[in-house]
Amino acid sequence: MFRDPVPAAPAGGLPPLPAGGPVAGPPLPVVMRDALRAAAGRVVLRVRDLPAHRRRVAKALLQEGALAAGGTVAEGPGGDLLLVGAEAARAERLRALLDRLLGAPVTGLWSLERDAPALLDYAAGRDALAEPAAAGPDLAGLDDWLRRLPLEGVVSRHLGYRLAAGDAAPKPAFLRLDVARDALARQMGVLGQDRDLLEHAARAIAARLLRAVGDPSQRGALIGERLPGPLHLPVPPASLTGKDAGGRGGGMLVASVTLEEAADPRALAARREVLAGMGWLLEVDGLTAPVLGLLAPETLPADLLRLQWSEAVLAPACHAALRRIDPARLVLAGVRDADALGWALRLGITRIEPAPALAAALAAPGLAAAAAAPLVPPAPPPRRPPAPVLSPAA
Repeated sequence: MFRDPVPAAPAGGLPPLPAGGPVAGPPLPVVMRDALRAAAGRVVLRVRDLPAHRRRVAKALLQEGALAAGGTVAEGPGGDLLLVGAEAARAERLRALLDRLLGAPVTGLWSLERDAPALLDYAAGRDALAEPAAAGPDLAGLDDWLRRLPLEGVVSRHLGYRLAAGDAAPKPAFLRLDVARDALARQMGVLGQDRDLLEHAARAIAARLLRAVGDPSQRGALIGERLPGPLHLPVPPASLTGKDAGGRGGGMLVASVTLEEAADPRALAARREVLAGMGWLLEVDGLTAPVLGLLAPETLPADLLRLQWSEAVLAPACHAALRRIDPARLVLAGVRDADALGWALRLGITRIEPAPALAAALAAPGLAAAAAAPLVPPAPPPRRPPAPVLSPAA
């Protein structure tokens, strides 16, 4: 799994060594600034100053590793060797190989996103590069770490509401549990900057979440005392096959899949059929205003479609696309204010997921009705009788 190539030591010993002179190329501050223009998921791998022979070994591995991990090999202050702008996961593999071959932990990794100021100071020779705080698993231990990671810190909880016309406040109607990817990426440390590894980790956590909600000892911490309605869960591919002994939905469980998983309508339809046989509904998550212009969402073989609110959905083309969808299939997420609530009602959408500020207002006693009040068209002001006309004699 995830066996992207990094240079491996040949069976007969160390790799062939290049000349041991300085690394040619632009000055380090220029290399660092260029790398920071595309910092997402990229790191700086440093090898501390070494004796000449080991330095040549490290330099050879960095140059070969750059072919797989990307980035630029450069020299840093004090004789350090650097690979600047490498992909995080491949750099982690290369780091492990260097430490093993050189016989000691002589490497360090810094995130171009998180550590940019320190890296720029280091490149300019203004400050030494402090060792980053150890965080997250290494690549070899990732799967074991994911099995032991407490779910509460990487699972988000979103209460959904049902709208009603008139002056009735929105009522809790369903619950969504999802993988909190930002929190998961932070806990993964450097590995969390690699999109493929983060996706792998998110699927592993989603599979654990699916089992946890069926376990009475874990369910309460995730769901609470009682469900307000159906439970929406992220369901990775092949997690439910129709052969599971448990997990029968009874119409109260909704499997949420990404828009990418809906790219093959036949496969999606087959999955929906399997889920329906287990009493689950199927939801496609990921509809946005731009997506509405690229596909015909009404043709997707899914029970529910989750649409992200933005002002862009007010555009005529988006409005026309939404009019082709049965509003009972739509879930409107990220609703921020009463104007968005009113727009949803006018379109016939009754399932909504509020953004945090509106969610707090709806959850607070006495504020739910106030939050919904603007949904009721204001009564026209009473007409005042015309003022009497006074005669000059009066």
